[in-house]
Amino acid sequence: MNSTCIFTEEGYCIALEVIRRMIGTISVLSSIFILGLIFLFRRYEFTSQRLIMYLVTATLFDALAYAVGGSVIRTSVLCTIDGFYLSLADWGVVVWVCNITVNLFWNVVVLRPTNRYFEVFYICSGIVVPIFFGLFPFIHNSYGPAGQWCWILGETTTGQILRFLTWYIPIWLIIPGLFIVFLVIIIKLSWEVRRWDPYNPASDRYRDLIRKEIKPLILYPLVFLLLNVFPSINRIQNSIASDNPIFTLYILHSFSSSLLGLGCTFIFVINRETLKDLKWTNFKQTLLTRFKPRGKVVEFDASCEKQVNEHSVEVNKTSLVQQETTEGPMC
Repeated sequence: MNSTCIFTEEGYCIALEVIRRMIGTISVLSSIFILGLIFLFRRYEFTSQRLIMYLVTATLFDALAYAVGGSVIRTSVLCTIDGFYLSLADWGVVVWVCNITVNLFWNVVVLRPTNRYFEVFYICSGIVVPIFFGLFPFIHNSYGPAGQWCWILGETTTGQILRFLTWYIPIWLIIPGLFIVFLVIIIKLSWEVRRWDPYNPASDRYRDLIRKEIKPLILYPLVFLLLNVFPSINRIQNSIASDNPIFTLYILHSFSSSLLGLGCTFIFVINRETLKDLKWTNFKQTLLTRFKPRGKVVEFDASCEKQVNEHSVEVNKTSLVQQETTEGPMC
C-alpha cells in the first residue's frame, strides 16, 4: 500500500490523485487559452483585463501544482520544493482575487478610477505576500509529505501551528471579508442603477465604468469564493479530526481546488465582448491582422527620380510613398 495514503483503501487515494491531476490539467489548458485570447485581442491595454491576466497567470501556476505535483514525489528535497511551490501558487491566486475585489470596491464604492500606482501596488503584493507565507515554514523545515500531497508536515505540533498561521487562519479571515466586501459592492451597484437619471452625463460615465471595468471582473471573486467552500469545510474537519478523514469531502476538495482555471475560462468566454470577438468573421479578421507578414520597406532609389525627370515629370523626393513589394522599387 502507498505509505502516503491517508485512507485504509488505497483506491480512494488513487481516485483523488486522478481527479486532481485531470482537473488540474484541464485548468492549465484553460488558463493558457485565456492568456492567448488576451494577447490576441490586445485586451492587456485595459486595466480590468490586465487584472484578469494577472489572476489567470497565478491560476496557471496553481493548476500546474495540482497537475504535476503530488504523492509521486518521494524524496524529501523534491517534496519540500513541491510544498513550497504549492504555497506560493495558492497564495498567488488568493492575493490576485483580493486585488480584484479591492479594485472593484475602489471603482464602485469609492467611485475613483484605478491609476498606475494601484496597479504597481497590486503587482508588488502579488509577489511579496506569497513569498512571505511560502518562506515562513522553512523556519522549522516543515515542508514534506503531508498525507496525499506535499505541503506542511502535520504530524508535529509545530507543523499544525504553521498550517494555521500560514494558511488556515488567514484564509478563513479573508474569505468572510471578501464575502462582506462583495456584498457591499453588489448593494452599491444595485442602488446606483436604480437612481440612474437617463439624461445625466454622470450616469453615462457610470454605465461606461460598469461596462469596461466592473462587469468583466465582478464574477471572478465570486467563483473563487464558491470554489473554496468545500476545501474550507474539509480543512476545518481535518483540524478537528485529523485521524478520521472523510472521503466525500476530499473528493469535493480535490475537484473544487483544481477547477479555478476552468471557471475563469467560462467567465471570460461568456463576456459579451469576448463572444463578439470569438465570432468566426471577427476572429478570422483578428488573426489575419495580427499575423499578417510585414512587407518589405523600400528605400528611395535615385535612379527612379532620374528616369521620371527625363519624362518631364516633377518629382518631390520627400513625398514618394514607400511601396510594400518584394520586387524592388517601382519608378
